[in-house]
Amino acid sequence: MNIRLRWALVFICISLSFGSFADEAAQVTFALRLADHTSSVSLLLAAGLVGGILSGPIAPTILQRIGPRKTIPAVFLVQSLLIAVASLANQFWSYVVVSMALGTTGSLLWAAIMVAIPSYTNDERYIDRVNRITQSVRNMGYVGGPALGGLLYGMAERSRGLLSLALLVLLAAPATALCFKVLESFNQASGQAPSREKSKGRLDLPDFFRTAGVIRAVAPLLATVVLTSMLNVLLIFRVRTELQFSAEIYGFVISALSVGLIVGPVGFAGMFAKLGDAAGASIAAGVIGFGIVWLASSDVVWTIMCATFLIGSANGIQNALTASFMMKAIDPKRRINLMPAYIFCIQTSVFLGFVIAGMVSTAHVTTALAVVGIATAIIGACGFVLNIKNRPNLLTEGA
Repeated sequence: MNIRLRWALVFICISLSFGSFADEAAQVTFALRLADHTSSVSLLLAAGLVGGILSGPIAPTILQRIGPRKTIPAVFLVQSLLIAVASLANQFWSYVVVSMALGTTGSLLWAAIMVAIPSYTNDERYIDRVNRITQSVRNMGYVGGPALGGLLYGMAERSRGLLSLALLVLLAAPATALCFKVLESFNQASGQAPSREKSKGRLDLPDFFRTAGVIRAVAPLLATVVLTSMLNVLLIFRVRTELQFSAEIYGFVISALSVGLIVGPVGFAGMFAKLGDAAGASIAAGVIGFGIVWLASSDVVWTIMCATFLIGSANGIQNALTASFMMKAIDPKRRINLMPAYIFCIQTSVFLGFVIAGMVSTAHVTTALAVVGIATAIIGACGFVLNIKNRPNLLTEGA
């Protein structure tokens, strides 16, 4: 790989880490300012999720008009302005509006990344490698973002913490734009100038599910996302209410889950991908199910942490492998319309999982977790059977 290309990719990953940190850090800072009212915090988190869903219909139009390589730095610029406005307004509703807008721009960012990655090569190994690194960088936000938000909130008085965060995100915009220019110059020198689909950008869910092999690959993922979203809600009741562990122990449990999300894509995804991306993702779903059952049956801290690390690792693997499958299966001419549809389906599944989890009585958390784990394992097994021969050829156009 050309040394300039390698360094460009390194700096793009560093820049993208700002994006993964921004949403989480801003959300934590907003939540800390609203910590006296649980209903306010719940509304804040819901606003971010709704914003992610709303990104689906508008993302294809934006990606079509300005392209993914310009969209990514533009998103950083908009996010920095939004965070700065929230710091100056310092009002509850400004936090809610900004939280929704950050959810929208965050989903747009990752849709743009999924369109951009496969446009630079026709080498499947290269796509897999870059995608797994990108997924781990994205997941780093779940670990570093809250820590960064808490640090900025504690070190800087009033609005200064948010302003510092806005400045960090702002720096990512020109850095990412410069790195993409380097990549584009490399592509042009190699005769690989990326093309742009000329049709109107729109969210196309029917076409997404009609794409060969997609419904078989994505159905296990979406079902798993619904169930693991329930886990995220039920876990706090399992650890804090049923087992009566301290808040510090709960923090360690969540940290183990988050570390698994980072390690899984780069550390273990290759082993699962040997049977194919879609089949490997389904195996990972089965591992998630096993981990949830293990979690539901454990009452010792270290075994619970092992279970959550296993769940996080398998979750990261499933996300990375399914994303790689989509990059290879979807025609380049339709990526701008169909990649946002993929993100939209995931965001909607997360929302559905949160809604279902809210209906579970706190008296039946362990039983609910066991049911979720068994259901996830069954989904993984069925998905493996459906996807064992589901291996698309990489579709490229000008790579």
